[in-house]
Amino acid sequence: MRKVFVLEEQTHIVSELQWQFEKEADWTIRGFSAEFNLFQHCLQENAEELVVIIDLSIGKQVCLQFLQRCLGPKISFPVIIFSEEPLFNLEWALRELGVSHLQTGRLEPERIAKICRWHLGTIAVGQTAQA
Repeated sequence: MRKVFVLEEQTHIVSELQWQFEKEADWTIRGFSAEFNLFQHCLQENAEELVVIIDLSIGKQVCLQFLQRCLGPKISFPVIIFSEEPLFNLEWALRELGVSHLQTGRLEPERIAKICRWHLGTIAVGQTAQA
């Protein structure tokens, strides 16, 4: 079972991704509003079947805390950061902490779903995701 965990204050990204994956039974999209709960659930999952998305509007400190907890060698799942605002100097720090993808500006659920599929091996690089 492929899983996408989303850390956000409101369930905007979760609801958009649920719509993107609605015809794919082997995907689970789950939202979290607390960093610690997300971290605890991530520890229980197979990293090869997990992608984590963090909406930076939940707070830079919360995001950085989660990434610092995940620096251990036992955790190796991809992390995607979404921010409506430009990241400026924060982008390189996030990449240094292991963030796989950054999306700034408006939310593009199709793009995020495609990135999730790519990370979990359901599409090849350069292949388009089926609608």
